[in-house]
Amino acid sequence: MTTTLAASGPATFFSGLGTGGLALVLTVLLILGTRKKDTETTFSKGVALTIGLATGVVWAGAGIVWGMPDDVVLQGLHSFGVGRGDGPLGDVKMPAVAWVLVIIAYIVKLAPRTAGVTGIIMATTFSAAGGGWAIVASSIGTFVLGFAA
Repeated sequence: MTTTLAASGPATFFSGLGTGGLALVLTVLLILGTRKKDTETTFSKGVALTIGLATGVVWAGAGIVWGMPDDVVLQGLHSFGVGRGDGPLGDVKMPAVAWVLVIIAYIVKLAPRTAGVTGIIMATTFSAAGGGWAIVASSIGTFVLGFAA
C-alpha cells in the first residue's frame, strides 16, 4: 500500500503566518519552552538563547507593539551613553556591548529563560552594532522571516 501526501514541505504548516503571527508563535514557544516544571523538559541554555535571538529579530521586524522591547533596549543603552562617547564608562560603542553579551551568554551559567531574554537583547544590540554583527542579525532574520511569508 502506498501513501501519497497532497502537500509537502514546511510551507504547508508555516505559510501565511505573517510577521506578527510568527512573533506570536516564537513568543509562546520561548515562554513555554523556558518554564521550570518538575516533570517537563525545558529548553537548554543554547536553544533558549537561539530562539530568543530569533524572536528579538522578528519582533523588531514586526513593529508596532512587537517592536517595543527593541525600543526599550536601545533607549536603555543610550541612557548609559553607549554610542555617544559621554557615558559613565567613556566611549563605549554598540560592538563592545555585543561582545559583552556574547561573553555573558557563553561563560555565565544562565537559566533557560534568562538565556532567552539575553538572546532578545542580543538581537537589538547586534542590529544596532552594524558591520558583522548586523549581518548575523540580518541572516537570522532572513531565515526566520521566511516562515512568515
